[in-house]
Amino acid sequence: MTDTAENQDRKRSVGRRREDFAVRSALSRLKRLYTFGQIITSEMNMDRLFELIMSETNQIIGSERSSVFLYDEKRGDLFSLIATGMTQDEIRIPSTSGIAGYVFTNRAPLSIDDVRKDSRFFDAVDRQSNFRTRSILAVPLVNREGTCIGVLEALNKIDADFDKGDIELLASIGNYIAIALENAKLYRDITETSAQLKKALNHIEILEKAKQQLTKFVPSAVRTMVEIDPGNIDLKKTPIDTTVLFMDIEGFSKITESFEQSLVNNMVETYFSAYLNCIAKYGGEVNETSGDGLMVIFKDGGRTGHPAAAIKAALEIVAATDVLNRERRYPWGDLRLHLGINTGTAWIGCTKMRGIAGERYTYTASGLTTVVASRIGQLTTRSRLLIGPETYRRIADCSQVAPIGERTLKNVKKPVAIYRVKSLSCFVPKWPGREDTDGGPPGVAVQV
Repeated sequence: MTDTAENQDRKRSVGRRREDFAVRSALSRLKRLYTFGQIITSEMNMDRLFELIMSETNQIIGSERSSVFLYDEKRGDLFSLIATGMTQDEIRIPSTSGIAGYVFTNRAPLSIDDVRKDSRFFDAVDRQSNFRTRSILAVPLVNREGTCIGVLEALNKIDADFDKGDIELLASIGNYIAIALENAKLYRDITETSAQLKKALNHIEILEKAKQQLTKFVPSAVRTMVEIDPGNIDLKKTPIDTTVLFMDIEGFSKITESFEQSLVNNMVETYFSAYLNCIAKYGGEVNETSGDGLMVIFKDGGRTGHPAAAIKAALEIVAATDVLNRERRYPWGDLRLHLGINTGTAWIGCTKMRGIAGERYTYTASGLTTVVASRIGQLTTRSRLLIGPETYRRIADCSQVAPIGERTLKNVKKPVAIYRVKSLSCFVPKWPGREDTDGGPPGVAVQV
């Protein structure tokens, strides 16, 4: 019996409606898949990304629950950071166990309608999550480099079994998820690296500030050695032809004893700040300091250069003191200095001291040249500048001096000839990096 034309038309109409429904359903899934891809590939927060993956996968596939297992390269297992409806923050399984382990190892999708009949099913996750898995669809997550980075699972499809279309759809979802996870991981790594870099830069800034403060307590020669080769600082003392200037405040002990310490400290800071400018101008290096005194080394400029530089610096210190005496009035009256200079070979470098508390280094000049400079300074009064015999021999042709005669110095065997410098007309060259503000051509005298 053949169908009537009416029945055939009705069958064709039902078939077209079914086809239209299937097309609309497929288009709806594709549209949701496209939207899903836009959403998750733009999300950089890993926690938020997992939430989106779970909720969107369930809606597109029509499953009760879904989960993502990622491979932990360090530990060699699979872990799930979150699963829909679960309270646990993390679940871990061996990378070869269960359905997830099988799909990860074989890099192939797997659909099971009844997991209780499949020996590969690993029910420990159900026990941990208080969830009963009936059916499962799992696909591998493969990144751009072709490396399997994890597994995407959809659990318990609602009112149906997983079919071929679900496998294809979940695989497409997995492609988006692999991209999104790689982007989020890269963003997280960059963010962590940026945070670490910022922390490192902050630490460097703190160290630089500490360095700037600490270098104020360190001789310039030591700073230079550290900057040139921090890992190989030459700590040995070396004999160097040099001129040493000793300077301290006359009657300082009495001033300290008689007046308020804050006022005394203000005076020292005011005067010594001016002295440092005079010293730096002629290439001197403040080597040691005490409460009221300075030891300054001059070693650049050759045999006549550093003696002349030391004398000019000392004479300008005296001139600066006179200016400050007129500008500043302290209750103890005008400030006066002891000033002594001596030239010769001094051993310059570090003295190492070891103790229970550790090691300590001092950078200094030692030897007879230094001792004589100190003893000459003790002879002076009222800011008069006295120099030793070797200093005089090197600058005699361009100085006005008054011989004081030989003096017996403490702890020095032989008497030493002492000279008082009134002025100096030797040319002292500019030192690199220091401005010569002497104000006149070679031959212009600096005098007291």
